[in-house]
Amino acid sequence: MPAFIRPLAFALAIALVPALAACGPTIGLAPELTARMDAPGAKLDTKAALGLVNQLRHARQAPALIIDAELEAKAKQAAKAYSANGKSPARPDGADAILTSAGYVTFAETFSGWRGSSNDTAALSDPSMTRAGLAVVWSGGSEFGSYWVLLMGK
Repeated sequence: MPAFIRPLAFALAIALVPALAACGPTIGLAPELTARMDAPGAKLDTKAALGLVNQLRHARQAPALIIDAELEAKAKQAAKAYSANGKSPARPDGADAILTSAGYVTFAETFSGWRGSSNDTAALSDPSMTRAGLAVVWSGGSEFGSYWVLLMGK
């Protein structure tokens, strides 16, 4: 198989995420990636979510991100603040990159949004990043409902 086929196949698969997410979990995405976060008590499967990010990183020859407890706690704090004031949070100390999003109810949708931004894709693919913390907060009375924060560190 020519070397360029593998990245092309991955890019096509990533491009199909929004369409597949809209169809629900029966189409082939892991249920953890299409689980709705728009209800009190919804629980994000961070390991599965970072697994999708790590597929992108692998295709771009970047090392896998590992879950970092400190970054995860800071991501949760940032997502709570984001949901409270509607303003994308600043990158906290100890993080080298931050990605934010609001309004998407599943991680598949959120990832697709990040993937659609060249700046976010570059951050997701940065080979110097090795640690991550990811969080989502649902705020039903707010403008966007769900608020996502991904922190990455070296």
